[in-house]
Amino acid sequence: MGEVASLAVSGVAKTFHPGTPSERRALAGIDLTLANGDFTVVIGSNGAGKSTLLNVVAGEIMPDSGSVTIAGDDVTAMPVHRRARYVARVFQDPAIGTAAGLTVEENLAVALKRGEGRGLFYSLTGARRRQFMDALAPLGLGLEERLGTGVEMLSGGQRQALSLIMACLRRPKVLVLDEHCAALDPRTADAVMRATIQAVEGSHITTLMITHNMQHAIDCGNRLVMMHEGRIVYEAAGEEKAGLTVDALVARFHGADDKVLLV
Repeated sequence: MGEVASLAVSGVAKTFHPGTPSERRALAGIDLTLANGDFTVVIGSNGAGKSTLLNVVAGEIMPDSGSVTIAGDDVTAMPVHRRARYVARVFQDPAIGTAAGLTVEENLAVALKRGEGRGLFYSLTGARRRQFMDALAPLGLGLEERLGTGVEMLSGGQRQALSLIMACLRRPKVLVLDEHCAALDPRTADAVMRATIQAVEGSHITTLMITHNMQHAIDCGNRLVMMHEGRIVYEAAGEEKAGLTVDALVARFHGADDKVLLV
């Protein structure tokens, strides 16, 4: 038998507001399989179905048909709180992934409990703090020296970098990155993206990432998927992906009427 896929999305379809004037088909039978350690970047026009796909993987949205399998387990009907044992997520808004009323180390302790249900924090022992410092130090943001600092005192970039480390701390089966650099200034976005590559590739975490930044789409990951109108319309991997340029990638968004679909 071959290796079990880390993530298999099979025939997934989703229509919002069916049978009404507002009916919108968001996913039209998506098939996508990620092997262990695949870092797949998802791009596409607004309304292409990217966020719906990530929400289906994370359990926020139940598909109308099709299935989602993670590490061989069918999680299609599994609600988001139970799927947290499999999937970790970083959102576009840095405030969503962290708790402002807690310190840096308390947020990390909460992340270690993800998917285990309610209960006390892990004991904040010296060994645990060293673990947190080791995880934060590669970011180069000095957070390893600020374990006792309240998260509300951090910049947006520091908070998003902390969210990333929190998501990776337990090495999830699948990491979902939902435009996690879109709300940051360009310099900070590049720094967080470098930290993303280091964290994901260093721990060999299977990852699905949405971005509208074509340079990030080229620089990150070993696979690229382009979506349009709820379908996957282009895929690239290996040498083909490595050879892409921003101009060549943007050109693929031109329709027959020469209108650029990506904005």
